[in-house]
Amino acid sequence: MLGLKRGKVKLSLYNPKWAEFFEKEKKMLQKSLRKMIIDIQHVGSTAVSGISAKPIIDIAVAVPELSRKEPEKYIKPLKKVGYEYRGEDRPREHLFVKGGEEKRICYLHMVKFDSKAWKNYLLFRDYLRTHKKIAAEYAKLKLELAKKFSGNRKLYTAGKDKFIQKVLKKLKNNQNLGRNWRQNKARKLGVLERQVNANFSKTLRSGMQSERRLFITDF
Repeated sequence: MLGLKRGKVKLSLYNPKWAEFFEKEKKMLQKSLRKMIIDIQHVGSTAVSGISAKPIIDIAVAVPELSRKEPEKYIKPLKKVGYEYRGEDRPREHLFVKGGEEKRICYLHMVKFDSKAWKNYLLFRDYLRTHKKIAAEYAKLKLELAKKFSGNRKLYTAGKDKFIQKVLKKLKNNQNLGRNWRQNKARKLGVLERQVNANFSKTLRSGMQSERRLFITDF
């Protein structure tokens, strides 16, 4: 069900047991790290139903802060549950692995909570979960890359990253459009509200002046 030799690229059909394995791993990590972390999420292709993936579980762990020295306090508790520290995999992202060179079973990506990396992991995963057509395109691309770069994980990953960055860019552009639309709508509503308030105040003043004239006449 799980496990792949380091550096090798071989895809397996989606297995619902991957999600079950993650839940067990999550509970163990929560127990080990306790209040040191903020959140743990299942990310990557094994977190998306129906997509073929390398049989290695990707886990994103969000922590309050993450400087270059920060991971040191996590190394010992994670080592006790089978995770080995591999250093800064990407800028401001630290990698821990579980399983030996011949059978890697988990990648733990430690990132700062609410950072760009954390948001991207969840944004891409959630988009694939809700957009089956894009998920199918991604699955097809991965199969093609796996055949072409079966012995070169770096080139396989680089090919995937182009697709991932394209999707993320589209999503962020849509978010910006949505944000601008909401801001413009709020501005228009604000202008309308001020106009309504001004008209109401004008009508109110006019009514008060009319009542005053009537009062004087009646007197």
